[in-house]
Amino acid sequence: MGEIFGELLPAIQLLLPGFISTVIFYWLSDAPKPGQFERVIQALICTGLISLMVEAIKKAAHAIGECCFVWAVWTDDRAMALSVALAVLLGLALAFAACTDSFYKLARRCRLTTRASHTDWVYGFVLYRERLVVLQLRDGRRICGYPLVWPTQPGTGHFLLQGACWIVDDGFVSAQALPHT
Repeated sequence: MGEIFGELLPAIQLLLPGFISTVIFYWLSDAPKPGQFERVIQALICTGLISLMVEAIKKAAHAIGECCFVWAVWTDDRAMALSVALAVLLGLALAFAACTDSFYKLARRCRLTTRASHTDWVYGFVLYRERLVVLQLRDGRRICGYPLVWPTQPGTGHFLLQGACWIVDDGFVSAQALPHT
């Protein structure tokens, strides 16, 4: 058992930054989670990117150490800590880019795609965030307001509306004036 763990530990340490990045990305973004194999491939890609960044920082640190000053000695522990820190930053940056539609916005400007990083449902709410919406409830009642929070899928979840008012046949009635049902 000790031999297997001894052989597996370096592989886990090598792949850990990529898995940290992908876990953070899927925790924070609305992106649908792909299958297990696809997530492993994404983690491997993130691991490769992080390894390249660590090597570039290592070379820059050695160059600064040779010409200017030595701040600390480069060790494997410091390289691992740097790769975990870069993994967290990469996961946060990817989640931010997905939530703000940054990559797809650039691709749409270059006429590479017409898609958005969100579903059509969510993209409509993000694009027209300041617009008043009217929701038709299953029991026939209607309510309007400014959406602060909305579900990622049309049939599930809840809306949080600011300035919500019920719509009745003879006009609008304030939500505070209606009895809670």
